[in-house]
Amino acid sequence: MDGGNIDDVKQLLVKLAVIAEQLDTRSRGALQRIDASALALDRSAQRWTEGADGFARTVLDALGAQARDSIAGAARQALDPLDAQLREGARTAKWAADALAEQRKLLTQAQRSLVHKGLLALLAGAVLAAGGSGWVAWRSMHRAALGDELVRAVRSGSIVRCPDGSSLCVRIGNHPRRTGSRGEYLVVQPGEPGR
Repeated sequence: MDGGNIDDVKQLLVKLAVIAEQLDTRSRGALQRIDASALALDRSAQRWTEGADGFARTVLDALGAQARDSIAGAARQALDPLDAQLREGARTAKWAADALAEQRKLLTQAQRSLVHKGLLALLAGAVLAAGGSGWVAWRSMHRAALGDELVRAVRSGSIVRCPDGSSLCVRIGNHPRRTGSRGEYLVVQPGEPGR
């Protein structure tokens, strides 16, 4: 309930209190009149026979029952609007609580989804980092192996500086052998170390 509805309920309760006070005053007046009537009837009943005395009591009981029914009906009519407003307020509060519970459920699902996606992204990043490190290590080993082969070829004399001094020459042997898909490479013949 918002502040406006609470003020309305307070005003309605004040009005109900005023109505209840008026009903109480009226019922006291009615009871006083009934009491006065009862006294008058009692005086008359003293003069009547015993059968008339029973009749007077029956009439008084009927009048009292009618007065009680009238008071209860008036109070019920006065309280019906308040009861309707309270029921409406309870329905509104239940709807709001249900809506909040549904939003909490959706937020929990979204949070779980984000955590799972974050974990998958971290896993993918770790796999990519490991793969990249492996590739760099493989590439370094491949280059190191090629460098070792070049050093061995230079030491063995298979690769030397050409007599003109500006380029490298390779030993191809007496019967050079070609390689490559179109025969574009010559195979270097191993030389003797220290030459």
